[in-house]
Amino acid sequence: MPKYKLIALDLDGSLLQNDLKISAANRHWIKQAEEAGIVVSFATGRGRSSSEQYWDVVRPQAPMVVVNGAEVWRNHQELLSRHLLPAHAIPRFHKLALEYKTWYWAHAPGKLVRKEAWATDYDPQGDWLKFGMATEDSAVIDHLRDLVESWGEFEVTSSAPTNLEISKKGISKASGLSEIAKILEIDPSEVVVVGDSLNDLEMIKWAGFGVAMGNAEASIKAVADHITGTNEEDGVAQLIQLILE
Repeated sequence: MPKYKLIALDLDGSLLQNDLKISAANRHWIKQAEEAGIVVSFATGRGRSSSEQYWDVVRPQAPMVVVNGAEVWRNHQELLSRHLLPAHAIPRFHKLALEYKTWYWAHAPGKLVRKEAWATDYDPQGDWLKFGMATEDSAVIDHLRDLVESWGEFEVTSSAPTNLEISKKGISKASGLSEIAKILEIDPSEVVVVGDSLNDLEMIKWAGFGVAMGNAEASIKAVADHITGTNEEDGVAQLIQLILE
């Protein structure tokens, strides 16, 4: 029996190639892991609406962590938990985005609203899971990160050096995987995670075997237990082969 019981994969920059497709090699080795009795899951910053196009790669009973842990799915049909931002958060973040002239977006359950559609699609009475801001100006990103973190009310991370992603305090991919591990009766030491960006940092530190992609940010590689190939080199497939040896 394999030492590990759960493999949680980040999507963008990890399982997905740069063209946002999953290679044949990655698909093959995911199936090999499942046939060996390992649960293969996704842990992504994407919402369900933009990630479920890839869910057919794993078994329907596989749990999913989406929106950086703000939603956790027990399987492909049943929601396990949802962690909402407080009601005052979105107007506050939107004001910042306008003030600093960033691009922005927000995730609601089942919906992604981008800057271009904000005037028509934003619901001030709705539930919201995550707010994001992006700009090529690194000084602005650094300032906004420091500012929001200084409030002490929110979880602040990023999926690229040019953005910020803000969730409810204490919510991350690691918190979502912890919920999954509990219902599956799996210890963190039996979990493998794979990622490339700062929103993967907490889960890489939490898991028994934290893996950085070859294309991962330096801070992710620094805390990882192992560095696999890049997302263009079938790094996920390489990792699963290693685990199954």
